[in-house]
Amino acid sequence: MNEITLVITPGDSQGIGPEVTQKALAKLWKELKSYKVLIIAKKFKVTKKVNVEFIEPPKNSTSGFAAAWAIEKAAKITLLKNHAMITGPISKESLQASGFNFKGHTDFLAKLTHSSNVTMVLANDWFRVALVTNHCSIKDISKNITVDKIVTTIEQAAHFCRVHLKKKKPKIAVLGLNPHAGESGILGDEENKIIIPAIKKALSLTKRNNLQIEITGPHPADSFFALEKERVKKKKGCDFIISQYHDQGLIPVKLSDFSNALNLTLGLPFVRTSVDHGTAFDIAGKNKADPGSMIYAIRKAIEYL
Repeated sequence: MNEITLVITPGDSQGIGPEVTQKALAKLWKELKSYKVLIIAKKFKVTKKVNVEFIEPPKNSTSGFAAAWAIEKAAKITLLKNHAMITGPISKESLQASGFNFKGHTDFLAKLTHSSNVTMVLANDWFRVALVTNHCSIKDISKNITVDKIVTTIEQAAHFCRVHLKKKKPKIAVLGLNPHAGESGILGDEENKIIIPAIKKALSLTKRNNLQIEITGPHPADSFFALEKERVKKKKGCDFIISQYHDQGLIPVKLSDFSNALNLTLGLPFVRTSVDHGTAFDIAGKNKADPGSMIYAIRKAIEYL
């Protein structure tokens, strides 16, 4: 038996997490023969063809508390060598109502692992998008974008490329913040004052560390993804796209292929993948949930390991 363990937290028990996990394991059982699967959640029926073990939360826990407890437990276990963490969807409202004051998995896992800088990524076979700011309100985006944050995002994306994608010279595209990437300052000056200096600093640091990288930008976000999709078709696309805020990067990813996409966290001491969707309380328990994203997240966790 391979020593690698896939630690899965299905997420909020009132949502579709348990269902998509169950369906994903049924689909992937042949691919999972060499792995142990550890599910941290209230026990539910899964195929006997997979080597599965459950760790159940305390009895009478609310769904929000149980989801948070599972994340804490999984993070501790996953810190062991050769483990990966795969997470299902949680309710931020239920999480906070249970006393866990986090905006989502990304900042929660950063706290649990004492990781000073983490980066949220959404990816599918078309695009791999790293966010400079993630769950940040629109009115606060500009003041939360800094040279150092952009540099860190670029460096973490490049490190992932070198370690997990075996790319010696990562190709990184950086999006602008404003329409038309600021139009030379006419539509905003963040590109000139923050984004361009960040690109120059990232290039300088990479050279100083005797590493290679290709960085382009800032690109106008409205046209970039359509052009990039054509480049990807010709196998000339970039390895990572650096997006300045949540919807700028996530809408194109989810529009291009919602079912086969994942959430990935850079900067953690282990591989963590997740579904790219929410709890979908409205269809929970109705056998309507699409397991595509969970299947993709499990497959990619194995690939990255």
